[in-house]
Amino acid sequence: MEGEMIKVMYHIFSMPAATKGVIVEAGSFKGGSTAKISLAAHIAQRKFVVFDSFEGIPGHQEKHGKNIFGGDAYFPKGSYLGSLEEVKKNVARFGHLESCEFIKGFFDATMPSFTRPVVTAYIDVDLASSTQTCLKYLYPLLAGDGVMLSQDGHLPWIIDLLSKTEFWQEELGISMPSMQGLGKEKLVVIRK
Repeated sequence: MEGEMIKVMYHIFSMPAATKGVIVEAGSFKGGSTAKISLAAHIAQRKFVVFDSFEGIPGHQEKHGKNIFGGDAYFPKGSYLGSLEEVKKNVARFGHLESCEFIKGFFDATMPSFTRPVVTAYIDVDLASSTQTCLKYLYPLLAGDGVMLSQDGHLPWIIDLLSKTEFWQEELGISMPSMQGLGKEKLVVIRK
């Protein structure tokens, strides 16, 4: 939605130019948000790193049902598939392809070796397991004033994960960070 993308852009443009780091997206589907964020990355003069399997949602054992608004939320293997070529084509047409770097593969295979500082991370991954992987590997890379934005704040299994103090302590060794919108909105802002 436009309002959610405006919030993402606000956080990208709020980062001081002197703060080093890239913008990250995890989960690009067909490249709609990727194109929009690539334009912001170009204006902010930052590299934009896009993580996706480009094969759709991975296989999983998670049980899904309704979102907090009462709508169906089901994510079978292979859903939300956008090929790398399709995403690049859409970004070239509607965004700024030159700002982008694409990392193909499932997050648990590609994120562990990623070590660049991150100023803003936008994750739209639908699964608790994928969200957990993104938080585990991207949150520690956030700049001091950096933020992660989860587009999955309307999904009960994501709310459950984000609100578990044990997860934050055991996986990241920190107290649960400040969050805006958790359990109330689709877009959750997680602060460093």
